[in-house]
Amino acid sequence: MAWTKEKILINIESLMRSKFTHPKDAFDYYDSNKDGFLTKADFKILLKEADVSILIRGLVAEFMMQSFDQNKDNLVSWDEFQEAIKESGIKE
Repeated sequence: MAWTKEKILINIESLMRSKFTHPKDAFDYYDSNKDGFLTKADFKILLKEADVSILIRGLVAEFMMQSFDQNKDNLVSWDEFQEAIKESGIKE
């Protein structure tokens, strides 16, 4: 099975729809230390729950950090997360 960007997004969207009613609920859930930011480790947990292969999970988490983290502080804020969701095509 090939892990394409589209397949990964579909898996993430499916997880979000089945587990959360709003993207903020997902953000708060995956914010493991409740500091208002997501880290690469938080994204790895999200990807694990979205059934993304362990073989590429680290790479995808790194890509997500680079893509979502607009101010390059190695953290993803709620505002950055919202913007990334809009751009990804995942529907609220």
